[in-house]
Amino acid sequence: MTTNRSPVKLLCDEMLARLGRYLRAAGYDTAIGAEGEHDRALLARAIAEDRMLLTCDRLMLARRGAAGRVMVLPHGLDAGARALGERLDIDWLAAPFTRCLIDNALLRRATRAEHERLPERARAVGGPVRACPDCGRLFWPGSHVKRMADRLARWQASFGAPSARRRRRRPKVRPP
Repeated sequence: MTTNRSPVKLLCDEMLARLGRYLRAAGYDTAIGAEGEHDRALLARAIAEDRMLLTCDRLMLARRGAAGRVMVLPHGLDAGARALGERLDIDWLAAPFTRCLIDNALLRRATRAEHERLPERARAVGGPVRACPDCGRLFWPGSHVKRMADRLARWQASFGAPSARRRRRRPKVRPP
C-alpha cells in the first residue's frame, strides 16, 4: 500500500469520516474518531496505535506530539483524497473491499449460512460475498460497491500512487 515500508495505518477525525470509509474501501487500516472525540484523545490514540492522524483542523499541528504524526487535509472528499494520494503515495486500488466499512476489520468469505441471510435482491446480483468477523455485516457487489469502486478507480487514475498508476494501465476493482 505504500512503497518500501510497512503499510500506513491511519486515523481520521470525525470531519474526515467519509474519506476514512473510502480508505477502508481501498484496503487501508483506517480508524475513525468518535463524534465529539477531543483533539488530545485523538492524538494520544494515533500515537498509541502508531497511526497517522488525518484532520482538517490546522490547530492540531500545534499540539505536543503532533510533529510527523498529524496531516492536515483540505475540506472536501475529492480534495482530501488528492492531497492524501500525493503526500502518502496512496494506491486507491491496493486491496479493494477487503475491510469492513463500519468497523475496519478484515473481511472473510461468507459462509453458506451467511449467504442464506442475504436479501433476495442481493443473491440475484451474484458475485463474491464477504462477511465481517466482528460485526457480522455482509458485503456483496451491489450498486453501492460499484459507485465506490468507480470513485476509487477515478482517484487512482488521477492522483493515486505513481508506481501503482504505472503498474495498472486499466485499473480494475474487484468487488467483494
